[in-house]
Amino acid sequence: MLLYSAYLYDQDLDSYNVNLPFLVHSCGKVSVNCGKNLNTDRQNGRKDFQIIYIHQGKGHFILDNREVVLDEGCTVLYYPYEIQQYFFRYSENAQFYWLHFSGNDIPGLLREAGLDRQIIDTGMASYIPALFEGIIRELSMKQPGYLQIANLKSQELVWLLAREARKQASRNRNGYNAEMEEILEFIHQNYYQDLVIEQLARCYGTSTSWFIKEFSRYTGLTPKKYINEVRLNHAKELLSSTNYNISKISNVCGFENPLYFSRYFQKHYHMAPSEYRDMGKRQLNI
Repeated sequence: MLLYSAYLYDQDLDSYNVNLPFLVHSCGKVSVNCGKNLNTDRQNGRKDFQIIYIHQGKGHFILDNREVVLDEGCTVLYYPYEIQQYFFRYSENAQFYWLHFSGNDIPGLLREAGLDRQIIDTGMASYIPALFEGIIRELSMKQPGYLQIANLKSQELVWLLAREARKQASRNRNGYNAEMEEILEFIHQNYYQDLVIEQLARCYGTSTSWFIKEFSRYTGLTPKKYINEVRLNHAKELLSSTNYNISKISNVCGFENPLYFSRYFQKHYHMAPSEYRDMGKRQLNI
């Protein structure tokens, strides 16, 4: 197990006798590997609040006396004195971030942000891990103003998790994903260019693996297959309406090379591009 964490005043204290709106206690990242699982069982909970964000793999939580398995992109919120029972398995390549904090009206803050529930689908926005890393860095380095910056970053984290949760809820409710629609529009307008999946994922704001999963769920096709479908449709139009040779059509539509285009076309339509063109001409002569 790899643990990367930092603590306020270098101590893992559960509560602080302060009257502040927000105070971060500790923050960390855990990678569960090396053949050892991680198990946590706090029957009395803690005195502070805790956020657990699953960045990779799965997390297993005992909630209401039953096991709930959560995927990456899920966030769990524990209130003070709430039973905490959860485990992560090394076989699932699990990785998660955690944040402990308190304040004089944290329940009010969470209600205002819309995070006043235990399980929150927050998705895999790429900036969320970066915020956790920034908080850890401030608490570790303890440069001048570190506490103020760590508190501000932690509050920013809460509000951005809330923003992503609202996005996910909207997508799940009506099936419409505005950000993904922008990606699809970009593909249709730039299909002839060298479209790199990693770059599309960055535009979407997530990791490549999460983007592929979201894209496939939304369209029914992987990004690569979807891009090739768009290219094929344009290739069919050119085969029917122009005298361009196969090499030119392949290039105009953004395929890697004419051989790849011909093989892909053959596999998809069970005929060569030239056969498709000839078939179209015969139909016109009927």
